[in-house]
Amino acid sequence: MKNSVFINNEQREIFFLLAAEIFECPREELSPATRRGTVAGWDSINHLRLVMEAERRFGVRYALEEIPALETLGDFIK
Repeated sequence: MKNSVFINNEQREIFFLLAAEIFECPREELSPATRRGTVAGWDSINHLRLVMEAERRFGVRYALEEIPALETLGDFIK
């Protein structure tokens, strides 16, 4: 089960900046509703990079079976 620590706006913004860095896109293009397939840089490798970096930077843990179900950026931070 996911152990989310995104409890404040600053942490959420850092997460979106991280996603923008990994996907190589402007931060303004990203929101909780952003879906896989709508950002050119969100491929399978970068999906795993985002999972690993979120786990490392924020102390969250995603169960292996959860990772493919993370379809939107909002799914990462619920």
